[in-house]
Amino acid sequence: MAKQLQECDHCKGKKQCTRSGGRSCDVCRRAAGRGPRDWATVRCSFCGGMGKVWVEVEEEEEKAEAGEAPES
Repeated sequence: MAKQLQECDHCKGKKQCTRSGGRSCDVCRRAAGRGPRDWATVRCSFCGGMGKVWVEVEEEEEKAEAGEAPES
């Protein structure tokens, strides 16, 4: 299996978590050391604030994206 960089599904590539109505979700706030009542916007804890995550991709999917037919 190969790894490929893809856009973070949690922050949609924005690097800042705004999942809970314009503020960061509980998971990202806790990871940043913030309390449950804090209205802060913090970096996404799923991608580490990069906006992209490494995802394992099957070889068949990789070939399909490149436009090659899978071997049979």
